[in-house]
Amino acid sequence: MSDAVSIQAIDLHKGFAIGSSRLPVLKGISLSIRRGELLTIIGPSGAGKSTLLHLLGGLDRPSGGQVLVNGEAIEKLKDQELAQFRNRTIGFIFQFHHLLADFTAIENVMLPQLIAGRSQGEAAQKATALLKAVGLGERLTHRPGELSGGEQQRVAVARAMALEPPIILADEPTGNLDTHTSDEVFGLLKGLCRERGLTLVMVTHNEKLAAQADRIVKLVDGKIE
Repeated sequence: MSDAVSIQAIDLHKGFAIGSSRLPVLKGISLSIRRGELLTIIGPSGAGKSTLLHLLGGLDRPSGGQVLVNGEAIEKLKDQELAQFRNRTIGFIFQFHHLLADFTAIENVMLPQLIAGRSQGEAAQKATALLKAVGLGERLTHRPGELSGGEQQRVAVARAMALEPPIILADEPTGNLDTHTSDEVFGLLKGLCRERGLTLVMVTHNEKLAAQADRIVKLVDGKIE
């Protein structure tokens, strides 16, 4: 594994306004994540795990501090620049797969590629290869409603990797799955990231899965314990 830093958080703060007061969620997080590292973030509900992941991925902006991704301070980017940066650099997987119900599995995986400007033929070829890699080669033309929960999340994994991003951020990706399916989906995700040398940062409540990471970060009350 390379020791080059992929993501660095420097004294990150994040708060949200509630009426006339302000609720602090993250209270000075500093964290370096190496390229190719598999890191899990654990902690009680309300500790700020998802908020931290959203800041690392540029889905939200910090109230204070910096996020450097491959050396670039992403909070300084304008909205359109940040959207383009996320598109080419980060693949997101969420607890709720957010697949488009009227689109087939292959169309869901093609869509981010088409938005990025790939041709339909190239996008279809890449989507087919990825869906085969996650064990869905026979389910290409099935819509989400025709797939099991585990299969839907496999489509979401394939979609996250469609543009070959160097970083995958996953927020409770197995949270809605039973234990056996959770193990399968996480094993698949971990294997694909290892095989491709990707950085994986995953928020989870599942301590058994978290223990398989290179490193565990525990958040308590907005701080790293």
